[in-house]
Amino acid sequence: MALAGAAALVAYPIHRGTGSLWITIPLSLLACLPLIVSSRVPLAALLSVAAGLVACLAVFQPYDTAAVVLAVAVYKVASLGDRRRSLIVGAATAIFVLAVILIIASGSVSANSGIRLGIVLGAVVVGDTVRSRRELREARRERDLRIAQEREQEGHRRIADERLRIARDLHDSVAHALVAINVRAGVAAHLRAREDDGALRDIMDVSATALDDLRSTLGLLRDADEPAPTAPSLDLASMAQLLEHAKAAGLDADADVQLNGHTIPIAVGQAGFRIVQEALTNVMRHAEAAQTRVSVRVDESTLLIDVTDDGTTGAPESSSQGGHGLRGMHERAVALGGEVTAGPSARGGWQIHARLPLGSGKRT
Repeated sequence: MALAGAAALVAYPIHRGTGSLWITIPLSLLACLPLIVSSRVPLAALLSVAAGLVACLAVFQPYDTAAVVLAVAVYKVASLGDRRRSLIVGAATAIFVLAVILIIASGSVSANSGIRLGIVLGAVVVGDTVRSRRELREARRERDLRIAQEREQEGHRRIADERLRIARDLHDSVAHALVAINVRAGVAAHLRAREDDGALRDIMDVSATALDDLRSTLGLLRDADEPAPTAPSLDLASMAQLLEHAKAAGLDADADVQLNGHTIPIAVGQAGFRIVQEALTNVMRHAEAAQTRVSVRVDESTLLIDVTDDGTTGAPESSSQGGHGLRGMHERAVALGGEVTAGPSARGGWQIHARLPLGSGKRT
């Protein structure tokens, strides 16, 4: 750019047949070389260019070309500075151009001063517009980055909350089993008090110690100001509450539960309840559905859960948004050796399918 400006300045007197190349070339280079550093020090470059152009105008009068070179330097200042500096520089440059033209130029050249002044002021306007749009793009990019970071933090928080809830449910189920072991061992030891049965006392001691360890661990997970739960954990027997809540939200919801005489382990029942709860929540929030159906059945030694709706076929929580509800359901199922899948239903709408092994569940 600097060399192009110098060449344009040199070409002007050559075209007119005036001036010596031994003078015009050094002066042109002196005026245009500061443009090389105009991106780093635009204001200093503008002052240097202006001083060099004054020397060129005094020696070989390249009026039209000088206005263009000056406009390039002004554009750099306007595009890399702020609006206040752009206005000050534009006004000062306009006064400078007028003063030089009136002092150095002849009457015929002064008649075109409005065009040259317009070129310089136009450079100010264009540079300020470029700067404004660049700042808007940067602000939009920063906003998008901030939103993405907040969304990621919210996703991590929701995942942590879900894992904590899984840990609490697991605590309830394991504690229930340990209490049962402890009580039954105590009863057996009492009935066989006459016999020295150290094994039963060992069972009582070990189960009591395990219960204390569970309470201590969960106490570390629970917030300091969070009250201890006073209600039992919810399982499949409490699913009617979920359906009533969905109906209250305007959703036509019903359930078909067929356990075929199987006893559902506590951990599996709690996980099934949470999976149905999250699936119904996704339907109400994202699917724009009018109806939803919940199917719970036992196939051999596996609990099968299907939640379908007639809403939009897009994923309730797309992967671009993190899919935290789907991830929580998947983690619950995997913790029990099962799985959760989600996708479009064959009849339209969306379907959540979960498989949970019953493990120690027995037929009654």
